[in-house]
Amino acid sequence: MKTRLTILFFMALLFSGCGTLAPQYQRPPSPIPAGWPHGKAYKDTQMTTRALKAQDLGWQDYFTDPRLQKVIKISLSNNRDLRLAALNVERARAYYGIQRAELFPTVGVTGTGGKRRRSSDLIGPEESRTVEQYSVNLGIASWEIDFFGRLRSLKERALQEFLATNEARRSAQI
Repeated sequence: MKTRLTILFFMALLFSGCGTLAPQYQRPPSPIPAGWPHGKAYKDTQMTTRALKAQDLGWQDYFTDPRLQKVIKISLSNNRDLRLAALNVERARAYYGIQRAELFPTVGVTGTGGKRRRSSDLIGPEESRTVEQYSVNLGIASWEIDFFGRLRSLKERALQEFLATNEARRSAQI
């Protein structure tokens, strides 16, 4: 009994130390001073809470001429670089999905069924000539337990690449 408790204690101690080996991200300090902007010119300015942010405004709000809006719509729909950026976003999204799926076990399911007729020479008088046979198999094909956080780190990296690619697409559109 005492040896079992000792083994359980050491196993719990071993598994409690298992975490990710990736270093914690610490955001670097901003190169802009915290009190920016400051000075005589900014004394009388007041921030309004009702003002919309630039990212919340659409390009139609900036360009109000209908002919210019039509030209911009045509250029956005026919821009090959923008299409390539959108395809890169889809590729990064698919890669993130693959990396995320690595966290879960791969489950395999197969099913078979069939009928066959037997020769009348091989069966008795009371037995049926047709034989039906069905089988279903279910199992875990592979699964890597993520003790040290390798798979979680790869998933996080793929997510960050997806978000960066999406922002690159937005900047290409702008």
